[in-house]
Amino acid sequence: MAAPTLGRLALTHLLVALFGMGSWAAINGIWVELPVVVKDLPEAAAFHGLLLLLPSLPSVPTGGLGPGLPVAAPGTEEEEEEEEALPLQAPPSQAAGTNPGLDPETHWLLSAQGACLLGLLAITSAMTNGVLPAVQSFSCLPYGRLAYHLAVVLGSAANPLACFLAMGVLCRSLAGLGGLSLLAMLFGAYLMVLAILSPCPPLVGTSAGLVLVVLSWVLCLGMFSYVKVAASSLLHGRGRSALLAAGVTIQVGSLLGAGAMFPPTSIYHVFRSGKDCVDPCKP
Repeated sequence: MAAPTLGRLALTHLLVALFGMGSWAAINGIWVELPVVVKDLPEAAAFHGLLLLLPSLPSVPTGGLGPGLPVAAPGTEEEEEEEEALPLQAPPSQAAGTNPGLDPETHWLLSAQGACLLGLLAITSAMTNGVLPAVQSFSCLPYGRLAYHLAVVLGSAANPLACFLAMGVLCRSLAGLGGLSLLAMLFGAYLMVLAILSPCPPLVGTSAGLVLVVLSWVLCLGMFSYVKVAASSLLHGRGRSALLAAGVTIQVGSLLGAGAMFPPTSIYHVFRSGKDCVDPCKP
């Protein structure tokens, strides 16, 4: 079979890049504006909550045991076929005989450093993919649609900027990553308070309130994104087991965050949104 030409390779890479950029453009340009688009629908709140929860369900991977975990030695043809169907299991040469114990990669994952990095990944994924998106409209729309639009656009831009920053300046200190996560959690707590107090949060109707809510969203998402990229990079350097654990942790954290916010937003309606042409903050 003839090798593909340079022009065909360039076209293939261009089409793949356009496909990836198109999906991100759809998410950051249309999906995030959903609360404004469906605001007048009777099921708007439930609709938004479901669309946050449902994409997380099929993203959680399932599979066999990770590499390095002990398994029984195959003795029959059926067991050999099962062994081939689960490529992540240890090979028979390692599994035969006595328990060989955990390999260095798995042992590192169970250490304090590995557990802390996975914990940071779970928390940041839960916040950025589940908790914060569920309350973004409630925290921003009381300050006007301009505040919501700026928070969405600039917050989405903070994510790739933080990723590029991590490529050049990577923090390898657990204390540093923990401090950034704590600071981002403080901004997230402020945004959660604004959402709870909606439709009459502090400084509503003022320029200071608009600036604070937009700045809080940008800094919160930017710091969480940086911590997520830094933790993933450190885990990536520890081998296949750590990389697999990082992917599972991100998806599970996203699912837990979206699942935790579904009842208060779509069932119990803890958060309230204002109505157009009506000032609910007047006595």
